[in-house]
Amino acid sequence: MRARHEAKIRGMEISFFVSDMTSMLEITEDNFDVVAAMDNALPHLSNEQLQRALRVIGSKLRQNGLFIASIRDYDELLNQRPGMQQPAFYGAPEERRIVHQVWDWIDPARYIVHLYITEKSNHTWTTHHFVSEYRCILRSELSNELESAGFKDVQWLMPDKSGYYQPIVVARWNLTS
Repeated sequence: MRARHEAKIRGMEISFFVSDMTSMLEITEDNFDVVAAMDNALPHLSNEQLQRALRVIGSKLRQNGLFIASIRDYDELLNQRPGMQQPAFYGAPEERRIVHQVWDWIDPARYIVHLYITEKSNHTWTTHHFVSEYRCILRSELSNELESAGFKDVQWLMPDKSGYYQPIVVARWNLTS
């Protein structure tokens, strides 16, 4: 896992967990400083699942603990409704990896992503195809859901300020809400 590797490089001891964010049944602890859901994880959830996930996430945080999440900039993307994401190239030419996406819009607020990863290894090309549905969540909608679930001090960090490629939301858990 990349997070473990990065923590080790920095000499940090951090506990990492992976769990279904709508239940977190595998996680018995409930006094975390931070819970993170990065790289557009929340838009996989229905509205009901999102509400449940935010309550569960809050229940795992200590008072004033932080929830950090990133989502695509749907406030902008809904205006554009792109049909694809341009290919990105990784690796040296002899072990090249090409990643691109095709977006099929189902309705104004939902789309299906076809993710294609084409890899070259030992002069052979292999393509993998993954499909997932997303729900476009506007920043104001997620802010409102966070506040309804008991979070406070909701703040958005945009890519030009954070240096991260997606908008990031940061909110504090308020146990007394």
